[in-house]
Amino acid sequence: MTGQRRYPAPVIAVSNGPGDAAEAEVLSDRPEPKRRSTLPDDLLFRSDEEAARRLALKCVAAARTAERRLDDPSDREALHDFRVSIRRLRSLLRAYRPQLDAAVRPKDRKRLRAIQQATGGGREAEVALEWLTKQHGDLAPEHLAGLNWLSAILLERRRQCAEDLDDKVRAAFRRTAEKLEERLAVMRSEHNLLAEHPHVTFARSLANLTEAHATDLLMNLGQIMSMEHVEQLHEARITAKRIRYLLEPIRAYANEAQSVVKRSKRLQDLLGDLNDVHVLMREIDQSFEASMQKKAVRVRDSLRAGDIERARREASVSEWAGLVELYDRLDKERRELIAQVRDRWLGGDLDILVAKARDLAHQLRAQDQHA
Repeated sequence: MTGQRRYPAPVIAVSNGPGDAAEAEVLSDRPEPKRRSTLPDDLLFRSDEEAARRLALKCVAAARTAERRLDDPSDREALHDFRVSIRRLRSLLRAYRPQLDAAVRPKDRKRLRAIQQATGGGREAEVALEWLTKQHGDLAPEHLAGLNWLSAILLERRRQCAEDLDDKVRAAFRRTAEKLEERLAVMRSEHNLLAEHPHVTFARSLANLTEAHATDLLMNLGQIMSMEHVEQLHEARITAKRIRYLLEPIRAYANEAQSVVKRSKRLQDLLGDLNDVHVLMREIDQSFEASMQKKAVRVRDSLRAGDIERARREASVSEWAGLVELYDRLDKERRELIAQVRDRWLGGDLDILVAKARDLAHQLRAQDQHA
């Protein structure tokens, strides 16, 4: 580490850039203000509040960049990247809530949650449509009606979600991001210079969070009684994601962090695939009644209009055979994914991940003690 000053001055303006004498950043109305993106070499030994503010500023900047990409209709990853950037920001604000209380208000958190919810349905529809597209090639002709029916529902949902993510929502995000940057960039603090440790270092707080998240993961997944407990699997996925987001920014500062990030990402991806399967199976499960009701309306309207031939065609064509086939394929994927969770992760990989996370926490505390 190259930084010499371990502790911030009594009044600090955080600009999210290197150097020890960070000056206050003056926010302007320029569309793309230039910001220094690197973090200080001694980040682990800054106060936990300062480090949390610097990391939050990076997340806000990344979210603003992703939001601007939504203007490009050819950028197919823009919505996904914007949603992920909001998710990362919310995860960080949640992890460092005590350190950021002075800068992040409840209404900021509420607005960010609403923005993420506005993008959630569209992303789920995209994932489902991608899976359905892959099934199209080897479906029997009698199954295509079900696939087309379900695809139409998901396409409409994706369109509606895109409309919901309108100028009003995006304007709310930009206002929230601007206010967050203004409050996060300036930190005022008091230190008791007679105290043995003038402040809690970021290394110490990060060690505590890492260990707590690892314990949560072990509780959520390691003690699961049944692979049918969808909510518990979902909580394990969220915890794995939180570990990953917590440690990704500090991989350059701690040797063990990269290994923990890679392992938590593998677990997150596996549980994410399982969650996507559960979501689409639930969609199909709920669609049978809707299909029956719509079919009844079409047949009735044809009969009332005197179009007997059309009524017969409507009565003879059913989406159900295709929906049953799709459900069966999803259930086979579900069983395969559950086998991977059970055989690989509950068979040893989870213990390795938790042990490495605890080793990292020990390493961070050792660095803090020797600072």
